[in-house]
Amino acid sequence: MDQRFKDALNFRDLGGLESKDGRKVRCGFFFRGAGLAYFNEEELDEFKKLKVRTIMDLRSLAEIRTIPDPMIDGALYIQHNGLVVEGSEDIDWSPAGMRKIGGAAERQLEQIRGYYRTIAFNNEAYRIMLKEIWERHVPIYFHCMTGKDRTGVAAMIILMALGIKEEEIRKDYLLSNLYRKKILEESLADIETEAKGHPELKKLITIQDGVAEETFDTVVNAIIGKYGNYDRYLEEEYGLDKDKREKMKDFYLE
Repeated sequence: MDQRFKDALNFRDLGGLESKDGRKVRCGFFFRGAGLAYFNEEELDEFKKLKVRTIMDLRSLAEIRTIPDPMIDGALYIQHNGLVVEGSEDIDWSPAGMRKIGGAAERQLEQIRGYYRTIAFNNEAYRIMLKEIWERHVPIYFHCMTGKDRTGVAAMIILMALGIKEEEIRKDYLLSNLYRKKILEESLADIETEAKGHPELKKLITIQDGVAEETFDTVVNAIIGKYGNYDRYLEEEYGLDKDKREKMKDFYLE
């Protein structure tokens, strides 16, 4: 963990993750985490030292109006909601919605699975992000509210484009549970008694304050189910053909 930033910010550099050909992502290009509004003054000072060139805010306009990012001198700020997928508006992401039990919880979980089955497709926010990365407008910092859901899928797609091993992509995705361990444990402790008879409640709380491995698999299986492999997915969704992907790897891997 980066000691410059509190764990709850879920902040990390994707550098060091290993590719299928044995190379590693170069450090200092790809940063992910929570909204900059949650950084204190000292953390913002440290963030500025990273010389981030592009900030990709994946939150909705409503979220941004509630908790706007502070502006960082020298960085291009891009906002595009990564949540805009079919059916997402029907999901109750509120605390009450994520504390359902029984049949209501199962319906909520199925809606969430449907959301993750579609988030990686026709997502303009991710297309904009990949375009910035292809054009080398880096370092880039991409974030949503807590840096785990929309941000987690964004990181998956970047790492797929760089040919990173799937186990490494999975490891990065699940790291959000380590960074947010205290928050997640407190929430699970709060519903411990009720969850003994309702395991579906524990699933919802894990999704609310952490990440579920099932979610990672849902995204991956949807991509493979539609396109057969990551290469075709990246070419069809983002225009990243083999030549472009190789050029990206040569620049971003070492």
